[in-house]
Amino acid sequence: MTPRRRPRRGFTLIELLVVISIIGVLVGLLLPAINSAREAGRRAQCQNNIRQLALALNAFAGRKNAYPAAGTFFEYGPTVATSPATSVINNALGSGTTGVTVTTTNKIPDNGRWGWSWVVDILGDLDQPDYANAWSRTQWYGSSTAEDPSAPPNLLIGNAALGVLRCPDDNNTTPNEGNLSYVVNGGFTRFPANPLIWQGYKADGLPTTGGTQATTTITWIASQTAILAQGIGQKSGVMFLNAIYNQLEFPGASSQPQWGQLKTNLSAITDGTSSTLLVGENTLAGYSSGVPYSGGIATNWACPLPNFTMFIASDDMCETAHDGTGVSGNCAGVFASNYNNLVDDPQWHYANYVGGYENLNYGQNLTLKGTFPFVTSGHPSGANFAFCDGAVRFITNTIDGTVYSKIITPSGSKLPVPYKQLPVSQDAFVQ
Repeated sequence: MTPRRRPRRGFTLIELLVVISIIGVLVGLLLPAINSAREAGRRAQCQNNIRQLALALNAFAGRKNAYPAAGTFFEYGPTVATSPATSVINNALGSGTTGVTVTTTNKIPDNGRWGWSWVVDILGDLDQPDYANAWSRTQWYGSSTAEDPSAPPNLLIGNAALGVLRCPDDNNTTPNEGNLSYVVNGGFTRFPANPLIWQGYKADGLPTTGGTQATTTITWIASQTAILAQGIGQKSGVMFLNAIYNQLEFPGASSQPQWGQLKTNLSAITDGTSSTLLVGENTLAGYSSGVPYSGGIATNWACPLPNFTMFIASDDMCETAHDGTGVSGNCAGVFASNYNNLVDDPQWHYANYVGGYENLNYGQNLTLKGTFPFVTSGHPSGANFAFCDGAVRFITNTIDGTVYSKIITPSGSKLPVPYKQLPVSQDAFVQ
């Protein structure tokens, strides 16, 4: 009698291949979802960080009746700094291929006489009392303890890593250093009393024309004066560069020159705090061991240079050429008065114009710190912003420049003719 065969166990080759194929398809379907979930988690952490910064800035404004300066500098002295042209801030903005000229003036080799950034002012509000108390406001940013022997070096304090200052999607950071992923709203120019154009970089270290950074003054009104320009600048941004006299160096001197007092209080945000930006992202700010755009000096979250502390909207809205080559900066010549009270002038559209190398997130093409004083993030399609009311929103790269310019300006409705802006619809920027 023939023995009965036992049933065969296992898979055939074809069955095995089918199972592997199914698993491969499932993995292919799940990976994008997993990556998307991880990106959503990183974005949520980033939004939480930027919200904490906005709350701290508003707490400061509630106490002091004004937001802090974006960056503070020690002025040369009453007899030297007699106008914005001789201001230490003007020298810090600089010119030439480096974008920054660091000077040695008034007997002190002082790293450009840098003071501190807005982050230092709100350290206490960020629950960092030790760092807040240790920071010396009579000591230069990068000096030794020569000016204040009792204090630790400020540069050492600024190199401390603070998690709230770093976005998880910011890949242009250095572990255990003074990284900074967030910058504050400076309007359309880095220093309203002497507003210089920024010429967008097409690639690292490569201005879009000629090889030198443009330093032409933006002309808001044909008969511009420094104070007039400053008044317009104050309506166009929220936080600015300030200058003070160091009382150790100049005892009894006035605390600030006239052009170094620009600050914004909550009542000055006449367009509404829910429609005015306060904080944005910049992966090209924060820590560096020294780059051409800092004069070779190390930077961190305490560095007051505008390229490392604040963001501006593209100043192409003041130019006739919008391909990165325009350097005239003559707002008075390109804004037409016939648009007043009817529609917004079309020039505002160029505040976020693709092709000018200054649009939102174009900085993702760059790696050198300080190259991009605009908003750029590690998120693929836009960036997180905190508004002056504390709300945090994700704004896409493709936001219309006219809308973007309106949420940059805190008092666009109060700008003089022909720059006056009409009210903005929140549906135009709320996702």
